[in-house]
Amino acid sequence: MPMANNLVDLKQAPQTRTFYSNALRCIGQSLEAMELKAVEVRTHGDNYVVQAWNKGTSTSMDLEKHCGPEDLKKLEIDGRAKRKAFSGPPNLLSLSQVLRLAGNYVDRMQGRLIRVSWQDQSDKIQSVTIQYEPCPVDRKVHGEAQTTVIEEVCVHIYKQRKKMATAQDKNSHRPFVSVNNPS
Repeated sequence: MPMANNLVDLKQAPQTRTFYSNALRCIGQSLEAMELKAVEVRTHGDNYVVQAWNKGTSTSMDLEKHCGPEDLKKLEIDGRAKRKAFSGPPNLLSLSQVLRLAGNYVDRMQGRLIRVSWQDQSDKIQSVTIQYEPCPVDRKVHGEAQTTVIEEVCVHIYKQRKKMATAQDKNSHRPFVSVNNPS
């Protein structure tokens, strides 16, 4: 009988865990109006420390913000108020969506987020670094597979952003070389 009571208690326990994907998306949305060259988000318990650098030559930090669970709820409400009913597909390379993707990865791995950093390196290149502590079971099972998945995602995004020359463009710049044997 005591086991049954424990099961009931577990089912009734409220789930207060905020998913990293949602928290990071809210943080990203709050920063999108700024023209940033870099953002770093660190976790400290249930709180997030956000540091941001504006575009330009300055190397000093332009913003430091601390977000707790109540701040995230407010950011979520503000973000919902700004959204339109259907404004088309989201820009998957916007700051909020890139941070959401990073958070989603950690959520799927059931890990604990330590740090996410984002840099806008040029018009075509963004850099994202995710540092997290994997679930102890994942360390034994996945090992190198986790790193490979992140690298594949980054390469895929890079290929989508890079303008690839069409086959016709490539062929038009090649000199004609005959491979027939002269007889």
